[in-house]
Amino acid sequence: MTTTLIDPKLLGFWARCVRESQYLSQEALAEAAGITMRTVQRFEAGETVQIGSRRSLAKALRYGDQDTFDDPKFAATVLGFFDDLKAFQQKQVDDQHPDQMRLPAQLVCSGEEAIQFAQGNDAVCFDISTDLNRATKAIVATFADYVCDVGELDDLSAATSLTFANEFDDMLKALKAEGAIVYTAKHDRKFVGENWADKTPMSMTLGYLVVVAATKKLEHLYVLHKTKLF
Repeated sequence: MTTTLIDPKLLGFWARCVRESQYLSQEALAEAAGITMRTVQRFEAGETVQIGSRRSLAKALRYGDQDTFDDPKFAATVLGFFDDLKAFQQKQVDDQHPDQMRLPAQLVCSGEEAIQFAQGNDAVCFDISTDLNRATKAIVATFADYVCDVGELDDLSAATSLTFANEFDDMLKALKAEGAIVYTAKHDRKFVGENWADKTPMSMTLGYLVVVAATKKLEHLYVLHKTKLF
């Protein structure tokens, strides 16, 4: 029997934190629980261990209920703790970008996704990481030009769409070979021109495309709250 209430790796990490807070080594915990140190290592690594070992570990970690690791209330407490921790960490990052908003980032993995992005926005802002080399930036520039061109086309035929998708695929593969990946995000905005006689806001969907080193895994993009249209 294995627990399904908490991801095993998360449970193992929690157990390790509890062990370390009690200044116990893995060897000391194994001795207190009457199990092998290898079992402790496997449990903390998120691997499957028998229910008897889990119970022994819970008791050795000073939990009153030996079945606490399989208790829904315990699971809710642990998951709530990590949710709060993640929210706190996210707020710290947000506070570092006071003039920007956070948008969910979408990794572009195919030419079809690139076409959907290009055709799904009224305008696109591009950002290329300064860490990329000149050859990679040249590919990105071509990729950006294609996004603009495809975004201006109406009623793409199946054949034309397939052609563009294949060309986007080739560029994505070239970027991957150079160690770069593409992320996108979009946001519905309302704009009012300073010199407009009619101050009725104009609704637009603004897309954001960034290219970064493949080692950077992004969950969000930070973009300016205010964007000027020229």
